[in-house]
Amino acid sequence: MADFAYSARDGAGQLVSSSLQASDRKEALRKIRSRGLTPVKVSASGSIQTAGATKPLKKEVKSIKQGSFKSTKKVKVGRKHVLPFLKNFHELHKSGLPISEVLRILSGRVKDPAQHSINRGLLRYVHEGKSFSESLAALGNVFDASSINLIGAGEMTGNLHVVLDRLIVYMENQREMRNRVLTSMVYPCIILVAAIAVVGVFLFVLMPKMQGLFDSLGGELPWATRLLIGLADFLLYFGPFILGGLLFVTTVLWRWHKTGGGALVIDRFLLRIPLLRNIIIYSETTQITQTLGLLLENGVTTVEAFKLTERTIANRYIAVIFQEVRQKVTEGTAVSKALESMGLMPDIMIDLISVGENTGNLVPSFYEVTRIFQGRLSQILSTLTGFISLGALLFAFLFVALIAFGIVSAIFGVSQSLSH
Repeated sequence: MADFAYSARDGAGQLVSSSLQASDRKEALRKIRSRGLTPVKVSASGSIQTAGATKPLKKEVKSIKQGSFKSTKKVKVGRKHVLPFLKNFHELHKSGLPISEVLRILSGRVKDPAQHSINRGLLRYVHEGKSFSESLAALGNVFDASSINLIGAGEMTGNLHVVLDRLIVYMENQREMRNRVLTSMVYPCIILVAAIAVVGVFLFVLMPKMQGLFDSLGGELPWATRLLIGLADFLLYFGPFILGGLLFVTTVLWRWHKTGGGALVIDRFLLRIPLLRNIIIYSETTQITQTLGLLLENGVTTVEAFKLTERTIANRYIAVIFQEVRQKVTEGTAVSKALESMGLMPDIMIDLISVGENTGNLVPSFYEVTRIFQGRLSQILSTLTGFISLGALLFAFLFVALIAFGIVSAIFGVSQSLSH
C-alpha cells in the first residue's frame, strides 16, 4: 500500500485536499470517486510513481504550448484535431471496446501524424493509470476544460458514449456556424476585391497614360477628370504611408489585445458599435447557453458549469460580467436572476430560464434560448452580408460611372478646344 495525496472537488464545486492509502493509482481514483468527489490531482508519495515512470511519456509529448503540443517528430496538434479524434474514438468505444484498446487500435490505424500523436500520448497516460479525462487534461490546452469535465462526468456515471455523442454534435454545430459565417462573407469579399482591382488598374495604369495624352492635346480638363487625376496622384504619393500606418496601428492593437487590459478595453469598444454589438452578443450568448446546457445535462454541478463556461467566452468584457454572474450563483442567487444582471438577454429569454429553474429542469430552457439566439445570429449575418454585397456593388458602379464620365467629358472638352 502507498500513500496518495489528492485534490478533488465535491458536489458543490469546492476544492478538497486530503490523502488515502491504495495499492495503485487506479484504486486511489476509485476510492476518491466512491466518496462522491471529482479528482483533480492525484500524486503518490511512495514508490508507485517515480521519475522513471514518467520518462517515456516525456519523450512522447515533448512540449505543450498554447493550444498545441509537439511530439518528438515536431508534429503540431491543436484544437482543430479534437473533433476528428473524438469521432474516431467514439465509433470504436460505443461498440464496447475498453478505452486502452480503442487507443491502441487508433494508434495503429490513423495515418494523420497529429491524430497518431494524440492517440500515442493518451495511450501512454492511460497505461500509467490515469483516467481518460485526466489523460486528455495532461495534453495541455489541446482539449478545452469544459470538454474534459464533460468526459470526466461521463466516466463517473458510466455514460461516456452518450456524453461523447452529445459533445460531438455540439462541436459540429459550432463548426457549422463558423463555416456559415465564413462562407457568407466570401461573395462580398470577392466583389470588393474585384472593384478595388479595377479602380487600381485605372488609377495607376490607364490614368497616367490618358493624362499625358490630354496634356499633349491641350485644353482645360473637366472637374471629374481632374478629380480622378488628383486621386491617383494622392494615392501614388501617400498610399504607402497610409498603408504602413494602418499596418502599424493594426499590429499595435493586435498586440495590445493580447494583454488583459488591452483586451478588456478593445472588446468593450467593439460592443459600442451598433451592428457589431448584436453579432457579438448573439454569438457569446449562444456559446454561454449551449455550453451550460451541455454541462448541466451531463451531471456537472451548476457552480462548476458556470466556472467552465466562463473560460469559453471570447469577449473579455463579457467574460468579466459573466464572472460576476458566476459569483452570484456561487453565493446562492437564482440562475435566472444572475443571468438577468448581465443585461444581455431579453426578458423573454430570462423568463424561459426562470420557468426551467422553477420546474427543476434548466437544460431544455438553455437549449431553447440557444436555438432562438442561433436563429437571430443567422438572420443578422445574412442581413450584414447583403449590405456588404450591396455596398461593394454600389461602390464599384459609382466609381466606374465617375471614370466613364471623366473620360467622356475630357474627350468632349479636348475636341471642343481643337475645333476652336
